[in-house]
Amino acid sequence: MTYARKPDQTTIFPPEIGSHEEALHKPFSWLVAALQHDPAAQFTSFTKNYSYGIRTCMEMVHATDLASGDHADPSHPPLLSVTAREELMLFSIEALGTLGDRASEEIERLNQKHAKGAR
Repeated sequence: MTYARKPDQTTIFPPEIGSHEEALHKPFSWLVAALQHDPAAQFTSFTKNYSYGIRTCMEMVHATDLASGDHADPSHPPLLSVTAREELMLFSIEALGTLGDRASEEIERLNQKHAKGAR
């Protein structure tokens, strides 16, 4: 089977799938259309997504720790295996690092924008 590839995409897709505009599934965004390309709004949306994801990971780790503690009930095993718990912790650490990096980039962008406007 031969697949078409758009130059700006890193993945390939079968031509019969059609364009993004024709697809039934539309990408989700917290932002209204007018804010889709606003850097500050994009950062806020990114922060919300990452924060909720990290929170979910931490809730799962916490539930596992409660079920594995001194008062663990053998009839209710922990939510996560030791390996899965560790993977979620490491994922969360990386996600927080990424969030911090993006915040630094946004601060730099805002500072540069302010410096240009102050001249």
